[in-house]
Amino acid sequence: MVTLRRFKHARVALALSMMIMGACGIIYEYTLSVLGNNLMGSSHEQIFVIIGIMLFAMGIGAALQRKVVGNLIDKFLFFELLLGLLGGISTIIIYGSFVWLASYQLVLYSFALAVGGLIGLEIPILIRINTEYHTTLRANLSDVLSMDYIGSLLGALLFAYVLLSNVSLGRIGAALGLVNVTVAFFGLLYFRPLVKRPRLLTLATVGSLAILVFCFTRADQWMAYLEQRCYQDPVVYKETSPYQNLILTERGDTLNFYINGRLQFSSRDEAIYHDHLVHLPMILAKKRDRVLILGGGDGLGLREVLRYHDVSKVTLVDIDPAVTRLATTHPDLIRLNRGSLLDHRVDTLDATGISPGEPISIVEKTKLSRLYLDDQEYTLANVHVVNIDAELFIRGVGEKYDVALLDFPDPDTVDLAKLYSVNFYRQLMARLNPGARISVQSTSPFLAKKAYLCIGQSLREAGFHVIPYHAHVPSFGDWGWYLAWVPGPEPQEIRDEISRLSQIPVKTTHLTPELLRASLAFGRSFHLKDSDEEILPSTTLQPRIVRYYREGWK
Repeated sequence: MVTLRRFKHARVALALSMMIMGACGIIYEYTLSVLGNNLMGSSHEQIFVIIGIMLFAMGIGAALQRKVVGNLIDKFLFFELLLGLLGGISTIIIYGSFVWLASYQLVLYSFALAVGGLIGLEIPILIRINTEYHTTLRANLSDVLSMDYIGSLLGALLFAYVLLSNVSLGRIGAALGLVNVTVAFFGLLYFRPLVKRPRLLTLATVGSLAILVFCFTRADQWMAYLEQRCYQDPVVYKETSPYQNLILTERGDTLNFYINGRLQFSSRDEAIYHDHLVHLPMILAKKRDRVLILGGGDGLGLREVLRYHDVSKVTLVDIDPAVTRLATTHPDLIRLNRGSLLDHRVDTLDATGISPGEPISIVEKTKLSRLYLDDQEYTLANVHVVNIDAELFIRGVGEKYDVALLDFPDPDTVDLAKLYSVNFYRQLMARLNPGARISVQSTSPFLAKKAYLCIGQSLREAGFHVIPYHAHVPSFGDWGWYLAWVPGPEPQEIRDEISRLSQIPVKTTHLTPELLRASLAFGRSFHLKDSDEEILPSTTLQPRIVRYYREGWK
């Protein structure tokens, strides 16, 4: 009888297999988690749910392995092939179900269970095979589990720093499947004398390799086709950054920008949104020397800020360099933001905190009559673009600002909720000069009224005076903002100042003084009346705004 002990270096082969499987296992978890997160609109809890499902399934698989009897080499190779095939096609099938089926979540969770269960089967079976070398449980477990943990670390680093930013999720799945099938193929060759069904396993291996190679070569094409089915207009740009999935669509003169499947702006009406976000605090600020934009990496808010010639410095903070890079490279987006970020360099963090970077001057030719025209260029503003989390920036920056524009995505996740918290607003207050004004993008007061009111409560709890205002943006419906300032003038004084406004000091695309005054008016049903629920502020440790937001948008 041929035994495992007669195979030279078998222990090394098994250890390498375990390390590779550990790496593949953790990448499978991350891939399905990120896919679920993207499909469900940046609901980051899906990452935790899917990893939890897969860990649960691994436990079920570990329990079921007790019923696996017979030739363990054959069984191990079979499970490895099945894992490779299912895992390899998982992302494509799940995305297809998202496009074509209403119950795509069931497909996603089914694949998570199946892949997790097969991963759970592998480890104990390999431990049982490895008993040929180590009859003591302690040595056997040490060999197998240590390599699994090492592989998991390598897989996590590979996914985070290489695969996620450079390879599509469709190809990642197919590549992982190929790795699993390749492990089975070499295992079949190496342990062939111990294999009882070599012909069947060889045919299964060749067939699986053919399917997965075909899937790998066509994955991007298929995913692009499926992705296009999700959007009415042709997709002209797509990228998955370490932070989010970015999509640009275009039809005629209309350019739409999506993050994780959610519309961020449409060129048809973005001017309505950005005019309201920018101009009210810019008009009312005591001075406009230094302006801070948090979010807004598309450069559209910056475009409006740069209309004011008394602005000397603008600092734009956006966590995702892919967004600011897109705003400086895509020609249609450059035309839309009027090159507000073009030729600007991106500042970075050094080991001690925020690095201000080298300022880039925004210049413009004089607009005097040609009789007086000279060749002098007049500096309008220095712009710093910093790619960093806004909360980290606010904690570390030493400067103070006259205007701050908070242009964050809606608070639908815990990590975004911190940017709408009392804690964050208090930190921001410490970075404002006397007489400073801020505006806060605050979702829809009609569809998510509780979330909108929660933002106002959080600002008040942090010590700001606030005035709510809103406007109709056709792509989004009724949309709201808050004007906020450090206590000084009372809200009625600011309202009176707005009511006396006869003109806007710069040329705007949409906004007029009449529209600005009208934006302060809300209907009778705006405030929650006849309700027992008190709208509470949102904090870092109690991100209530996520619950309010999801209640409104469900």
